[in-house]
Amino acid sequence: AGDQNLFTSLYPTLSQQLPREPMEWRRGSVCLLIHCLLCQDTEAYKATVKDDITKWQNILKAHSSVDWLIVVVESDAKKKNKTNILPRTSIVDKIRNDFCNKQSDRCVVLSDPLKDSSRSQESWNAFLTKLRTLLLMSFTKNLGKFEDDMRTLREKRTEPGWSFCEYFMVQEELAFVFEMLQQFEDALVQYDELDALFSQYVVNFGAGGKCP
Repeated sequence: AGDQNLFTSLYPTLSQQLPREPMEWRRGSVCLLIHCLLCQDTEAYKATVKDDITKWQNILKAHSSVDWLIVVVESDAKKKNKTNILPRTSIVDKIRNDFCNKQSDRCVVLSDPLKDSSRSQESWNAFLTKLRTLLLMSFTKNLGKFEDDMRTLREKRTEPGWSFCEYFMVQEELAFVFEMLQQFEDALVQYDELDALFSQYVVNFGAGGKCP
């Protein structure tokens, strides 16, 4: 969300650098939403930017989405063309105070990201580290919800109309996710559970029961 042209200019560098550093995912440790903006003027922030972010966060709340990040891009070129500007941290501080509450880490700064400078690279490194961490946190949270929904579905297996085939597709999808993460032991657990459940239904059917 936010400035689409700005994000488009940053995307090539972001897509190249994000996968370069390895990250280890662990249980209990791809869906994160980002708002990107370029704002050096406190008046512009009061007039439009604050309202834009407010509308964006209201949409997130309506969809019960709590995984988000605000990226503020700072440009010395923009700053030099303005007068009577407050210190560069003022916009970031306002955003953190207005929207981040105790989650100040949900607002990060990119300083002149398209320049080849040590300052730019330092801000990129900090941004990428934060983005990788939040992506893993978001993935873990959504994976946990998926597992909870799967368990709820499994607990309904004694109810009329419950389908083993439909349930199989759900748990198999979870196994595929673990395989893609190269978490093969976790994937094997899913297949073992499916095998045990299927074997149970085969035994029940052989004893005169119904096979879903």
